[in-house]
Amino acid sequence: MATDHSRAPGLASPWAWLRRHLLLLIAIKLCLLSLLFMLFFGPGQRPTVDADAVARQLQSPSVPSSSR
Repeated sequence: MATDHSRAPGLASPWAWLRRHLLLLIAIKLCLLSLLFMLFFGPGQRPTVDADAVARQLQSPSVPSSSR
């Protein structure tokens, strides 16, 4: 079985470089998506709901739909 000794021992194959590069890009994108999710859908963006506000909404008069 022949081995490939044409490359220097310190150099990685192009596929290993590509794999490392793509994994780094995916990790960066996941971090950015997590940050965006926390900025737009995190606990700080949720409105507070209390019992009085819900009661007011439920007891408000209904708006009639268009009469036909």
